Amino acid sequence: MNKKISLGIAIGLMALVAAVTFIITYNYSLNVFNSKVKSVSEKESIYTKLSEIDTYVRANYINEIDEELLNTSIMNGYTAGLNDQFAKYYSAEEYAQKTQKESGVDIGLGFSYEKEESGYIKITEITSGSSSETAGLLVGDVITAINNTDVIAYEGGYDEAVALLNCEEGTKVKLHVKRTNLEGVSEFFAVEVVSEKTEIISVTGRMIDNIAYIKISTFNEKTPDQFSSVLNELIGKGAEMLIFDVRDNLGGLTDSLQSTLDQLLDDGDIVTAHYKNSSEVIIKTTEATQVRMPMVVIVNGNTASCAELFAFALRDESNAQIVGTKSYGKGVLQKTHKLSGGAAIKITVATLQTKNSGNYNGVGITPNFEVAIPADVELALLTEEQQLESDTQLIKAIEVVSTIQ
Repeated sequence: MNKKISLGIAIGLMALVAAVTFIITYNYSLNVFNSKVKSVSEKESIYTKLSEIDTYVRANYINEIDEELLNTSIMNGYTAGLNDQFAKYYSAEEYAQKTQKESGVDIGLGFSYEKEESGYIKITEITSGSSSETAGLLVGDVITAINNTDVIAYEGGYDEAVALLNCEEGTKVKLHVKRTNLEGVSEFFAVEVVSEKTEIISVTGRMIDNIAYIKISTFNEKTPDQFSSVLNELIGKGAEMLIFDVRDNLGGLTDSLQSTLDQLLDDGDIVTAHYKNSSEVIIKTTEATQVRMPMVVIVNGNTASCAELFAFALRDESNAQIVGTKSYGKGVLQKTHKLSGGAAIKITVATLQTKNSGNYNGVGITPNFEVAIPADVELALLTEEQQLESDTQLIKAIEVVSTIQ
């Protein structure tokens, strides 16, 4: 027997449902509104406090304020507050230099450097084909004076001195250099170098018997073409085995890495990025052919990011063996966002997942064969012949690749 509901009761139920829906919607909207009001209030409080500090400082600070330095420091303070070790604020000039370097073309004097214990400037790398190479500068040389002024004598010290090395194309710089030979005898001389545009050589190679030894120092826009040229040249010379050296390679562009791996691997998904609200395959090889040779990859504690992914991909997809020491363990992805005025900010936006090895952030690659470099051996100063005598990791890599079936 069917029970009929009166029109009045039906209307009453509909009103009740509407009332409940309204209350739920109202409470949700109120919570959202209150959270936004709180956020706005907190931001207003921060801006008010910052304005209060600025007003007080400008009224009482006895020294002149460097406005550019102050603004940059505020931006740097924001990124520091993210607790993201890879976050960074770039001024317009810094961002321009970053994009220039990533393009694979450098404008400068043609060498990298670091601060020596004495406070002078030690050359750590010479760019092939640069004016510094033409002038005869070598890795290990120490710059003691720039434009006839002692590096330590500059009012701003080391920082002011090295700022003179970052100059516009065509600028001539006079360097006073100290060079110490293996017997500990030093000679002093002066050279003039010119800031010029040069292609950054990120891939070099040579034959070691029937083994192609290929060194990749970074992954920039020029790397895939350079890699192709070197790889094909060495295969043409009869290479039957491959050793890839990515020691001290801190990474670079994922697009560059993908194009490089494309020349070695079958098609397939290699690396997935897991973002805040989504996931995406960011490295996917597309070539149908694979280089089928025994492979070894040499890594160390300064092998990071894309360089680690390179090693993981070859181990996962081509059974490459890893030689060296545990890598850095940078399994997160950063994105650089350009701001108004030419500045930019870089933050971590995703974690990386390799196809077979998973996420390696904070873990790194554990080599199949762990081999350290003796403390008294400085690889950058070794000739090719000396490498085969003193580079214990390369020596082990040659031994391992020769035994792979």
